[in-house]
Amino acid sequence: MYKMCECKLDDSLDFKLVKVVGKLRNQMGRQLRHLDITSEQWGILARLWEQDGLNQRELAEKNLKDQANLTRILDKVVNKGWVQRVDALDDRRAYLIYLTDEGKRIVQATYPLVAHVKEKLTQGLTGDEIQAFVTIIDKISQNMD
Repeated sequence: MYKMCECKLDDSLDFKLVKVVGKLRNQMGRQLRHLDITSEQWGILARLWEQDGLNQRELAEKNLKDQANLTRILDKVVNKGWVQRVDALDDRRAYLIYLTDEGKRIVQATYPLVAHVKEKLTQGLTGDEIQAFVTIIDKISQNMD
């Protein structure tokens, strides 16, 4: 049986994680806004930079998005000319998603801005502290599977 926590919501691990993720998204949004790109769109472009030619299902899984949300994001980045959908040769119902030259340019232009936010995220932490935190977050993630 679950025992009610005696701590305040603001002190709970889950709330603190959500709070940090929210701040990270806000910082990313402020850095990218002038280029008319959201942090969600940037995540899709960055994933395709790492592995171009994913199908929509793979892209949704790798970016932790449901299909409807991914489709909405893809529609926007396709309209901006940053990615293109190409029919998959082995499945006429599926598309492979590729960065366009303009999409590659956007990733290159935004990468330093994102790196700045990531540096701010770990400011004041040692390499050992960062590694320990990553290990703990991975364990927490595994607990939730």
